[in-house]
Amino acid sequence: MIKALQSELGINVIASIIASVFFLAAGFLWGKYKERRRKFGRNLEEYDFYPFTITRENFGEFSLKDFRLGMHYFLRNEDRTAARQLIFIGEQNNVRDQLEPAEQKVYAQLFEKYGGKKIADDTTEFLENYVRLVRLIGKSFPTG
Repeated sequence: MIKALQSELGINVIASIIASVFFLAAGFLWGKYKERRRKFGRNLEEYDFYPFTITRENFGEFSLKDFRLGMHYFLRNEDRTAARQLIFIGEQNNVRDQLEPAEQKVYAQLFEKYGGKKIADDTTEFLENYVRLVRLIGKSFPTG
């Protein structure tokens, strides 16, 4: 009887240790995921102020109002990924010409805070790679 009780107790202890190790590993991985997400941030489309709206004709249209909301949000709250995406979209849509002088100063602060110059340089380099790819594909499929 005592031997059976010890055996059952041993099984329970081993099962508890295995369950504890499992939950410890799951918690560790979940924490790493959350930490990485906080470090790198979310994508801009995950926010309510994504600066594009859909018109009645189902065309995407730049929304200066939502862009302004995003500018002010990212000056107060840190999210490198989404803020850099917002700057990229702003530069593509010549937002500097559309903003009022007071808002241009806010945009300049955002641009400085998230390294907007580097974004512009990276964008140019990125697009140059696409130009090379398009040329190579064009050479691969000569037209009549």
